Amino acid sequence: MRDTRVNTGDTERTPARMVLRFLARHPRSVGTLTAVGITGAYVGFHTMLIAAGVAVAAGVSWRLLDRPTFDRFAGRLLRAWWRRWFVYHRKWADIAFGCGLTSSNRHGHSLLPKLLSVRSTFCWDSVRLRMVRGQAAEDFEQVLDRLANAYNARRATLRTIKPGVISLDIQKREPFDTLFLPLPEMPRDEAAVDLARLPLGRDEYGRDFALDLVGGIHYLIAGATGAGKGSWMWGLLRALAPWIRSGLVRLWVLDPKGGMEFGQGAELFHRFATDDTSGLDLTREYVDALDARKEDMGRQGRRNWAPSAEQPLDLLLVDELAAMSEYTDRDISREFTKLLSKALTQYRAVGGRVVGATQEPIKEVVPMRGLFPTKIALRLEEASYVDMALGEGVRERGAFADQIPDYMPGVAYLKQDGKREPLRVRAAYTSDDDITELVRFATSADATVLDFPNRDDGTDSADSPDTGGESSETDDIEYIEDDGEDDDFDAA
Repeated sequence: MRDTRVNTGDTERTPARMVLRFLARHPRSVGTLTAVGITGAYVGFHTMLIAAGVAVAAGVSWRLLDRPTFDRFAGRLLRAWWRRWFVYHRKWADIAFGCGLTSSNRHGHSLLPKLLSVRSTFCWDSVRLRMVRGQAAEDFEQVLDRLANAYNARRATLRTIKPGVISLDIQKREPFDTLFLPLPEMPRDEAAVDLARLPLGRDEYGRDFALDLVGGIHYLIAGATGAGKGSWMWGLLRALAPWIRSGLVRLWVLDPKGGMEFGQGAELFHRFATDDTSGLDLTREYVDALDARKEDMGRQGRRNWAPSAEQPLDLLLVDELAAMSEYTDRDISREFTKLLSKALTQYRAVGGRVVGATQEPIKEVVPMRGLFPTKIALRLEEASYVDMALGEGVRERGAFADQIPDYMPGVAYLKQDGKREPLRVRAAYTSDDDITELVRFATSADATVLDFPNRDDGTDSADSPDTGGESSETDDIEYIEDDGEDDDFDAA
């Protein structure tokens, strides 16, 4: 008697089922081809080809004139589609077989990890794969170097998305191969300072990169030890040098590591604290000063602030937030967190700005991290730290801050509120000689010394005739006493 039972394994591979499966799994490609066919039938293929040529010319012009915006809105999508079908998918079967990532079932059919999707940024491609039953992520980790070589990539890393699904992250290019970028020239004139564009280095597209203290407002800088946080903060001060010199910027600097990072520039600062106790006093004074300005502007009916001698830009720099918010006395931590949160939410319109740095961007250490509109992630120790520093899902969109090499300090990913994609940038290295140049310029004898209204002695500036012709360069310097034995750097 003839066996009429259906062989399930063969039935699943019928041409009809394969076509239907392709249509269901690739709706965008099928939809595009369908739209092209319908358009060609209605308007004619000659007209359609002319329109396609115009679109290609417009796209090429857009890319040449403004590559970053082209890449953000169109380039990454086109690149992901191209690389999925003509780079990764076309070679995947041979590469997987050569790396020993294939297996077979009991029917003798070859089983291959399935390529699900490709996401592309300017530097990285994320290839999402569904593993074959019986495979583990460790099987792919053992052949990462071989996979990178097979795709002519610089390196490859692996992360687990969910059970059975992994992402193979492939670095295609490194725009910061040079060890150091040229340091932007320090401005010498007040007119050369633009708060909306304070140059620090370059971005991944080769453009000059600058910080924005008008739209960016406050900055959170997260990075491991040696990642280059100091170059970011000193680079910002160099970009503000003429305004520091003339008094249009007042620096409130909190360096709770004993002044190791900012002690060299103590002469520049309006206030300077080197431990947690004096740091809390400094933060109180900062908040009180901005509260007084806020009330004064309210009484005058003023809604817009402009930097001046009477109302300068007050910039609060905190080198290690964790030393004040977590690794200190509980009472100090609570009050500091409350004061800093107030500074981050209330002083934008009165000229208050905050730049904070931390090694651990976790919520317990930096509870106010969500109040920073602009976040910067340098090299981080853990992959989980990336989303903690930049926001949920940002690492998935290509911000692999945990993959930045140790030999590339200053390289970071920048995420601004309102912009979905992170930007890879690098701040130029600021050496001790560059800091010395800044201090010498901003404190030179021919600098213009402005009188601030919060002076306690009620005297005029250093060159006032009431001083009897005696010039004192320390008249405007106030001190915050601290209980420690070392107060070499405890001056504003």
